[in-house]
Amino acid sequence: MTLQSQESLNTLFINQIKNYAIFATDPDGIVTTWNKGAERLKGYTEAEIVGQFYGVLSPDEYQEAGLPERELRLALEGGVYEAEDWRKRKDGSFFWATIMLTPIFDEAGQHVGFTKITGDITKQKELQDQLAERQQSALDHKTTELKKVNFDLDNFVYTASHDLRSPISNIEGLMVLLRDVLEENHCLNSQINEIVNRVTASVDQFKHIILNLTEITRLQKDFSENPPEEVLNIQDVYDEIMVDLEDPVKNKVCFIQTDFQVHQLKFSRKNFRSIFYNLLSNAIKFQAEERSCVIKISTRLEEPYVVLHIQDNGLGISRHHQGQLYSMFKRFHGHVEGAGIGLYMVKRIVDNAGGKIEVESEEGVGTAFNVYFKAGL
Repeated sequence: MTLQSQESLNTLFINQIKNYAIFATDPDGIVTTWNKGAERLKGYTEAEIVGQFYGVLSPDEYQEAGLPERELRLALEGGVYEAEDWRKRKDGSFFWATIMLTPIFDEAGQHVGFTKITGDITKQKELQDQLAERQQSALDHKTTELKKVNFDLDNFVYTASHDLRSPISNIEGLMVLLRDVLEENHCLNSQINEIVNRVTASVDQFKHIILNLTEITRLQKDFSENPPEEVLNIQDVYDEIMVDLEDPVKNKVCFIQTDFQVHQLKFSRKNFRSIFYNLLSNAIKFQAEERSCVIKISTRLEEPYVVLHIQDNGLGISRHHQGQLYSMFKRFHGHVEGAGIGLYMVKRIVDNAGGKIEVESEEGVGTAFNVYFKAGL
């Protein structure tokens, strides 16, 4: 039996592999060897492909973009280039392939070429695509169902809040009438007066809840309709808010410092005003009695965001409560009026616009909010 050289054994072994295209190139990517698997998978015979640049096996647009040359460079720099991508056969058809491109070095460490191993995983990709399509279809169906449920819930909340206004107003009017009748008949003693006051307070609380539910429904409706963005002037919005807060500021004096490094923002004006108003009014509302109220407001560019920063030296929020900060109807300071939906609405608006909100707070020291809006004019 004739002994074969190690090189001829390797060549024989490689040619026996029919399910993978295995070939070699010189340092410039010119094909120098070609196995039977490559002929079966790519469609070129050895005589047709040897001497050609291996990039001919890539789609035309890849060749025009210089991607084959980039693969050679990445393989040489990283020791190997691995990917899954489209490859082209001789007849022009495409298949989805696993690719491994490896540089070859001689004993002296000199770069002498590349080896390329390519496998056809088109069937696996088709199965993956079908699975992804089914998953997307199921997700779309689920999304449609959720939108319908949300729409029905919004309609229910709106209808309920609308229909409840009339009986609540009637109860409110009847309580006023009852108080008058009791006074006329000298029946309004301290105990009865306390009961009437509690019923009236409960009615007022009910009215606020209805108004808040209506506001949340309106907010959800705005999300579904995608409120138009505009280039707004931050200083102008601030000035408008300060006019609205004029009376509270007179009653609770605050020193407000502003530093608007970014003057304009592309955002829904109504929604930006709602965010700014809620955070600023909270800073004024939750000030500490034992020290002067100081609020610092600034804007800065922090790519890819414009950041609105509002910092106060007020009551602060305990670490325990910070995890519930954006929950609906959550209130952490009972001595101050509020419904507990302001920060919930702020978070919803910011999240829906692709931004984020962060808070740093220490009880008895103060709170700082950073609101991140996508920068783009």
